[in-house]
Amino acid sequence: MKSLTVFFIFVLTFCGCKQYKGTDTKEVKNAPEKTSKKTNFEQTKFVSKYKFEQFPVNKIGSKKPGLKLNTKQSSFSKRFKTMINQSFEKEPINFAGKYVLSYWGCGSPCQVGIAINAENGKLIELPSAGSGYEYRKDSRLLVLNPPDSLDYYIKDCEWCKPELYLLDTIKNSFIKLEE
Repeated sequence: MKSLTVFFIFVLTFCGCKQYKGTDTKEVKNAPEKTSKKTNFEQTKFVSKYKFEQFPVNKIGSKKPGLKLNTKQSSFSKRFKTMINQSFEKEPINFAGKYVLSYWGCGSPCQVGIAINAENGKLIELPSAGSGYEYRKDSRLLVLNPPDSLDYYIKDCEWCKPELYLLDTIKNSFIKLEE
């Protein structure tokens, strides 16, 4: 076994170091250089006129009643019924005072999720995001693609730009806030 491993290491080393025959230094110098794209990502500061504190909730719940969720409310909830049920069982109330918010990956870069009303079991589909969500237990504000800890995001990345949504608890939907 050891001799086989040594043999493969020798072959890989020999192949990696092998020089091309028939080319001299002039040909190599005159050969067109390979160019690579520059990979600098310009960072942009995200400054929002909206803050979590502007959209407080009246009461923050801590207990979830033993609801059986109706995952037949929409095609989204039918498709992700296992994730929705598991999220409701495992996650605490973590959004807008009475909601269990949970999200998961749906490809790269893609996240989808749900806000589950812990009092009545109503499901509200989250707008899809490219790089996650930021939310608070005591606020109805939802940030899609939140900036980094210094409030920067990559300018030329189409799925990285932060977007703000407000939970409308009467209509059970998210309303996009314009910056």
